[in-house]
Amino acid sequence: MRRWLTGLAAAVAMLGLATGGALAQGALERAKLVVGLPLNTSTFLPLYLAEEEGFFKREGLEVELVAFRGGTDLVRGMVAGAVQVGVGAFSEVTVGIEAGQNLKVFYGGFNMAVFDWYAVPRIKSFKDARGARFGVTTFGSSTDFLTRYAIKQNGLNPQRDVQIIQGGGSVPRLAAMEAGQLDVNIFATPEKFLAADKGYNLILRQTDLAEEFPFHVFYAPERFIQQNPNALKALLRGFVHGVRLAKADKARSVKTIVTRLGFEEGHAARGYDDFIGHIHEDGRMPPPASMKTFWDIGIDSGTYTEAWPQSRWWFPGFHETYAQWKPQ
Repeated sequence: MRRWLTGLAAAVAMLGLATGGALAQGALERAKLVVGLPLNTSTFLPLYLAEEEGFFKREGLEVELVAFRGGTDLVRGMVAGAVQVGVGAFSEVTVGIEAGQNLKVFYGGFNMAVFDWYAVPRIKSFKDARGARFGVTTFGSSTDFLTRYAIKQNGLNPQRDVQIIQGGGSVPRLAAMEAGQLDVNIFATPEKFLAADKGYNLILRQTDLAEEFPFHVFYAPERFIQQNPNALKALLRGFVHGVRLAKADKARSVKTIVTRLGFEEGHAARGYDDFIGHIHEDGRMPPPASMKTFWDIGIDSGTYTEAWPQSRWWFPGFHETYAQWKPQ
């Protein structure tokens, strides 16, 4: 079995190499892609910029970004055929794979560990959180995955000692917190700064668990990836242009975050500074030590029984041939 998987990976890598420089000459397999996001949040900035600035259209591709109500719903939407490509948490992709869907990650690049946990004033630390109501996006999402691990690491049982509630995106969960419906919430940037300014207590940082994390990844059904290499390269070239603009022009980036998400400019700027250095245009995944921590978190929380071999979730050919197809 291992030999067969190794042969498959090599064959796929050869496919990527064969098509790596073909974008300029080869026709796109399709003119439009619907790209699903688990929700709208600031860390998708390069994709927002690529859409606004016409970078996808410059590559001959029409891209529609569609936000769902969490990563689990996004995976369901992909299985139903509503979207061709997803950009979401690595942990959410593994849920789909575990459920028997032949999904593969084909690009990374979002390696930030920017989640933090905030609590109502009476809760000063996880030790005070017994019986508390914890907000997550959806069950099976990255927020759920990390929250259950954090709870367990702090001596509580996520099944017995607390209540975990699906609350949707950060903004509605923050509103639920203000309405007294949630006691602890996991927030990324810039929502975590908004929570801090509202007087909620920071009780844990994600960087206390791991310095880097597979925050977002590009994924799709493996058959779709194999059949649409040029269209996916066009998508990724647009993304790379978006990353470059995001890094080069903070003012433009902050404006997009404010316009897209309705945040105050100061919060948007702080959020930008928090994550921008952890976005990489070449699609790399976090280093081996950080990926080991990811699997250790999952094993400890009961999500996985062991670390998965890369061949189970990774499609080679795009990151590996980045130098051949990247825009100049």
